[in-house]
Amino acid sequence: MKNSKEKGITLVALVTIIILLMILASMGTYAGKTAIQSAKFSQFKNELKVMQAKVDELNQNNKTEIGTKTLTQEQKNIITENVSNADDNFINGFRYCDSSYIKENFGLESINRDYLINVEYRYVISTEPVENNGNTYYMIYQMEDGIYNVQYNNKNPKTGDFDVNATKESNRWKIEISNINYSGYIKNWKVQYRISDDTNWKTSNGLSFYVIEEGSYYVQLVYDDIVLGPKSVIALSETEETEINENEM
Repeated sequence: MKNSKEKGITLVALVTIIILLMILASMGTYAGKTAIQSAKFSQFKNELKVMQAKVDELNQNNKTEIGTKTLTQEQKNIITENVSNADDNFINGFRYCDSSYIKENFGLESINRDYLINVEYRYVISTEPVENNGNTYYMIYQMEDGIYNVQYNNKNPKTGDFDVNATKESNRWKIEISNINYSGYIKNWKVQYRISDDTNWKTSNGLSFYVIEEGSYYVQLVYDDIVLGPKSVIALSETEETEINENEM
């Protein structure tokens, strides 16, 4: 009986060890995938910076006739999905340059991806996206800190308009931006907002966000040195809004 009991304890210990090893293995696999993804993203960002610098140089020298002029429908779709207001004239300004062409004609041996390039408007779009932390990236303008490391496209106008409104939801307000009226080629606006008595701007990750403090807010859209706004919106309870409306009457 004693030997039987010792064997039972040994079996439980063995199963426990196996389970622990499986957990450690899965953790190691996840950490490994995360590290690989992070390294791939860093390499992609550096490659985009190199490409953007080269396109800025081509723009300064007015060298627009590069690469393959005729684009496939899939390549055109990549452009329209990543740049708002992309009309035919803008799309037709793009050229397809594969990695071999870039290495041979631009002298950039570190480039391993294929790109869609618009020299006139200084746009560089990868034909193959890279994912990082749940986000998908095609160009440097989509990266939070990437836009400030390249020369801004000075053909985009600096004026435009948008609508903003606030809606009460339980104990907070949802502020939404809509009807962006802008004639340039910008997709990823940075949204900044602040309550009227605060001097520090906060940043939203999307065109809608929540605030819990009632009051008057200023909202603006930012892209490099282009600023639309600010526009004001009031986040007040229904009672206070009614009082304001009655006083105005």
